[in-house]
Amino acid sequence: MEPTPSDIELRAINYTAEDGRELDGFEIRQADTPLEADHTCIIFLHGLRGFALGAGISPVAHPLARGGYRCLSINKRNSGKGYETSDFGEIDRDIAGAVEWATTRGASNVVLWGRSLGATEAAYYQGKRNDSNLDAVALVAPFADIRERSTKGYFEAISDDPEQAYHDFVEEARTLVDQGRGNEIVALPRPVDDGIEYIPMTAEAFLSYRSPESKCATIDWTPDIEVPILLVPHSSDRNVTPAEAEEIADSATSSSLVRVHPIAADHFFTGAEDEVARVTADFIDDALVE
Repeated sequence: MEPTPSDIELRAINYTAEDGRELDGFEIRQADTPLEADHTCIIFLHGLRGFALGAGISPVAHPLARGGYRCLSINKRNSGKGYETSDFGEIDRDIAGAVEWATTRGASNVVLWGRSLGATEAAYYQGKRNDSNLDAVALVAPFADIRERSTKGYFEAISDDPEQAYHDFVEEARTLVDQGRGNEIVALPRPVDDGIEYIPMTAEAFLSYRSPESKCATIDWTPDIEVPILLVPHSSDRNVTPAEAEEIADSATSSSLVRVHPIAADHFFTGAEDEVARVTADFIDDALVE
């Protein structure tokens, strides 16, 4: 993680999830600049096994803070190793707590910005609730369906029949849960370069994120989102292609504004963070006049 620039003020905060769980995060603002009473707060949601100030977040928040936005990047119950035992269906409670934190501190406009898994979380939150406190949603490096489609591809690393291997893995996890052993660890295989990474998760956690009945699919929630939606896929990476973002956009039939802006970068937008920030700021300007 790069040091915080001297012109940026970083302040640790605590917030309370809707179910009472105590969590933390960071407020990111331009240093020595008074916050306007009528301000916009951008809430950042990190990706898989990430943290509030992890890759793909801080370098985008910094230029937005310089532009006058109050940025709030949060740790959630699935941050870091918390992912291994978390329940995807509970993530909206953390986001609700962050939204309350922003609104009780004077934010007149709130934008939810999620990257990778965080994009699915943002879609889940707003599609489930249509929170009137939210003015727009940005889905950055968004997967259309982390639940089945992406996970089946993982099993290409260990099987010539990845669909059957996925089915068997799901059934094994269901059996553990049925036997009262849902807190036992299963090892989810994932191809990485020329090797295999094994992601440890409890059987219950795996089912909550990756089973066919999981809530973890962006395209299940975007049809119900009414606020403006920005989609920022990375066009030079094999994952989360513009075609997948267009699929999400086509599903967003209730939104008042849907914009897709591909950027040639990797999954973390390395080296293109300023462009992501500019695209985000331009979108917010247009969304707030809707």
